[in-house]
Amino acid sequence: MKINIIYKLLTFILLFSAGKISAQIGIFTSNPAQPLQIDAAKDNGATPDAAKLSNDVVVTSEGRLGIGVLNPVTKVDLRSSDNKGIIGLGTNIQTPSEAGAGAIRYNTNGFIEYSDGVSWIALPLNPPAKALVNANKSSAQSISNASSTFINGWAETADSGTGAGGDFDPANGIFTAPRDGFYLVSFSITLASGNIPKNTFIETAIESNQSTDNIPIFKTVNSYPAFQAGAVSNYLSGNCNAIFNLKKDDTIKFSVKHNIGSARNTLNDGKLNNLSISEL
Repeated sequence: MKINIIYKLLTFILLFSAGKISAQIGIFTSNPAQPLQIDAAKDNGATPDAAKLSNDVVVTSEGRLGIGVLNPVTKVDLRSSDNKGIIGLGTNIQTPSEAGAGAIRYNTNGFIEYSDGVSWIALPLNPPAKALVNANKSSAQSISNASSTFINGWAETADSGTGAGGDFDPANGIFTAPRDGFYLVSFSITLASGNIPKNTFIETAIESNQSTDNIPIFKTVNSYPAFQAGAVSNYLSGNCNAIFNLKKDDTIKFSVKHNIGSARNTLNDGKLNNLSISEL
């Protein structure tokens, strides 16, 4: 009878204690840094360094699992100091809907697939081709005096874009970035021959709609400050170069401005009117 009472008392104490325990649990380590920490190699000691922690597994109060990392910042974090934080994927016979959108698996044909909930989709084996555009302009376009005119009516000689029409629209002269990245841009234009009064200029400009990480517009100015006769007849030309840090779907366009006193057409020679855009 006494033994039965003792057992009941111990059971009550254990149940009461289990409801109140909030201490962290350490397996093979006496000083767990998270609610659960397992020192697989039993080598942490009093002051473990990064190398010793690389064989530990932790679970945080937010439910994050860290393998080789003491403070995981994602649901599963493998970024340990030994640079062996990789995942080994196996094959899978589940349908895409069974696996769910976001699941990934290894295909025995030698590539990785992910599920969108409907289909298994193979990840590309090669990175996408870098954006490359070359274009020239052989048609005349009127450039008004003292106002910026965007150049259109280009003829493409190269466009690596895979979408409909590529990355550059030659009709309106606008380039659309296919992805985040840095783009090297070059632009040259020549106006037809005519009088060039003194104290005049031609300005060529490359403009982006992305102003957060960029100078939004790059300009080059060629000036004609003091011709002796007051005017001389010749071609007007200018060029501009820039590097833009673009986000996907940001745009670039090209403009010309002058103050020679009257409208002037672009020269109808594609060798002297051209642009190029190269993704770095």
